[in-house]
Amino acid sequence: MSVDVAQRYFELMDDPDAGTDEVLELFADDAVFRSPRKGIIRGKDDLEAFYEANGEFFEGGAHEMREFHEDGDTVVCEGTLWGGTAAGKSFEDVGLVDIMQFDDEGNIEEFRAYLDYAAILTDVYDEAPAYRGE
Repeated sequence: MSVDVAQRYFELMDDPDAGTDEVLELFADDAVFRSPRKGIIRGKDDLEAFYEANGEFFEGGAHEMREFHEDGDTVVCEGTLWGGTAAGKSFEDVGLVDIMQFDDEGNIEEFRAYLDYAAILTDVYDEAPAYRGE
């Protein structure tokens, strides 16, 4: 079941018609998101601000998820990302590993994102969303 939620997360992230609210429905109210670029984000309100800022910065693109490994309440997701930014930079085949831990209700309670942001943000760092859950 947790793999289904993880797969749904990536479907929503790649769907241009999906809204932030649909993504947030997958998360527990007190979820923690650990981003290599933004640090630790806690709770749905801060997650909403994070996803809204990213939605304005990243344009188009998709995840190509290759593997989902489930162990108890944890799913490790492996794949690549391609797309573009509002600053006009395009990127492809950026490797990623996302680790999702789920609560008893099947909601994401902790999300750890690992990807090569340097491949995306080189030459556009000043244009990247400045959100930091402070």
